[in-house]
Amino acid sequence: MKSKIALFVIALVYIISFKQYANYSGFLQGGGDSWGYYAYLPASFIYHDLDDLQQTIQKRAEYNPSSVRKQEDGYLQIEEAHAYQNNTIIKYTSGIAILYAPFFLAAHGFCKLTHLYAADGYTFPYNFMVGLSTLLYSIFGLWLIRKILIHYFSDSITAITLIVIGIGTNLYFFSVSHLGMSHPYLFALYALCLYGTHKFYEKSTFFHACLIGFSCGMVSMIRPNEVIILLFPLLWNVFSMNGFKERLLFIFRNSGYYVIMALVFLLCWLPQIFYWKTLTGKIFFYSYTKEGFDFLHPHLKNGLFGFANGWLAYTPVMIFGVIGLIFLPKYFKKTVAATFIFIPVFIYVIYSWWCWQYINGFGSRPMIETYPIWAFPLACFLVFIRKRPLIRLFSFLIISFLLFVNIFQTWQFERGLIWTEDSNWAFYKAIFLKTKSNYDAHIAYDCGETQPDTTKLKRVKILQTQSFDDSITPDYITAVRYSTPYAFELHEGTTPSLQFTAGTSGIQARDYIKVSCRVYCHELQYDHYKQAVLTAAFSHGGNQIRWRCIRLQTKIENKDHLILHIGKTHQWQYVYFFVRAPHRFKDAGDLLKVNVWNPSNLPVIVDDVQVELWKKK
Repeated sequence: MKSKIALFVIALVYIISFKQYANYSGFLQGGGDSWGYYAYLPASFIYHDLDDLQQTIQKRAEYNPSSVRKQEDGYLQIEEAHAYQNNTIIKYTSGIAILYAPFFLAAHGFCKLTHLYAADGYTFPYNFMVGLSTLLYSIFGLWLIRKILIHYFSDSITAITLIVIGIGTNLYFFSVSHLGMSHPYLFALYALCLYGTHKFYEKSTFFHACLIGFSCGMVSMIRPNEVIILLFPLLWNVFSMNGFKERLLFIFRNSGYYVIMALVFLLCWLPQIFYWKTLTGKIFFYSYTKEGFDFLHPHLKNGLFGFANGWLAYTPVMIFGVIGLIFLPKYFKKTVAATFIFIPVFIYVIYSWWCWQYINGFGSRPMIETYPIWAFPLACFLVFIRKRPLIRLFSFLIISFLLFVNIFQTWQFERGLIWTEDSNWAFYKAIFLKTKSNYDAHIAYDCGETQPDTTKLKRVKILQTQSFDDSITPDYITAVRYSTPYAFELHEGTTPSLQFTAGTSGIQARDYIKVSCRVYCHELQYDHYKQAVLTAAFSHGGNQIRWRCIRLQTKIENKDHLILHIGKTHQWQYVYFFVRAPHRFKDAGDLLKVNVWNPSNLPVIVDDVQVELWKKK
């Protein structure tokens, strides 16, 4: 009964949060991964242009013009698909679209019957229904996890495990806020695989064999590298060599069921193979072009613990699942072999991906689909502490706090207070459990360095000021300037710079350097990675030992100090940051170089670039 109540509470929290954040009104109109999965549906059922997608993309451009690029020949280009021969190939496989399909068709039927919304694949009903499907698949996955756990663990242990996974992990964020991503759907498929496996070895039937084949087939089709999910139906309840031999004998005796699994598995792949074969002439086609894996340089440490979308940095409650691996052989042997093979292989593969921090999310999103697997070691940890009152109390206090942190940080993300894909420890500390941001926190996000308390510092001197006093270059302008007589107009690649040596400037190791300027822009730069930056670089012995930068446009009239603020036009803003001189910056020839750099073709105007030396009082 407790686990049923827990599942009900999770569902209620999800529904309330889904309605509160209300990100379902138009998220399919702006592109991204969700649109890449979704495109198969309007292209197939509405525009009938699955070969080139031009009508499907044109309709998207009507809602969000900036998300589509038009070439000189009229071809519409997007990031989620690319030209191949005379066709346009969707980057993503069709598995998530298949799971979207019932909800898409319901929305399409509603629009066609009522005429209240345009039946074009982009109006509110489509966005709402696909967004709702994200939430429902997550709840379905949790329901399946309960069905398995209750068979092996107590009702209380099952209830707590569900609460931890449902509310304490980034599954919550991707179910109620960042909608349509593949991971909640994969979470449900993983849970379905484990449920089918549990039932199959309890009583082998045609239906349970189909569940295993379908779940594994869909998982592998959506993300082919996750085909290792097959370890669980193959190694369930195998934890010795004798057990492995018995499993082989079982497979031989029940080969018919495994043939069914294989056939259903292959059937799941047929739509994708047909799509690739029709458009490319190939049965298998690598649609990610130049994106790939670097297995020689996996980012394991940063992927697991770093603050740029690291798993345990933003889902710290799962440390109890990691600890639970110790107790898995004692309390739940059935998944030991599969888990201890799957987990390290899975982690190694996902953090060998070129974009190991998996942008566009909250924490390490590929780990979400594995939470049904982590449910068992997590439950085993809870079993271990059950008869240890002090450890249990301490653990429950931490778990309760981390549940709150997860919900609160999701709220912070929605308010624009945090953005985790390229975050860092300094920013995490500065914004932790804050309801408002400030300038120092925003600077910490950009440069990765905690800003000092200036009341404990004193300014020693101004090292240099560049006010652009003479017109030695055509980039010096008078039309817009903060102080007379000139300002500097930064074009793409231009870098006015100031530099100082440790021997002549008086800078000593651990001193603070304040770098500042005035900034102005005529046009907004929406791409954060192309915004102009103010940089400071320290070199020792000819080698750079510290480099810091801050974005300039994001600071213009950013009264709430929001990370994704894009600035304001036609006004000047004073921008500054502090950087501490490294302890190795001490020799006479060591160099500090300050640059202002613009990587974009949108001009940015700067004036009064200044470098100051500050020391502790």
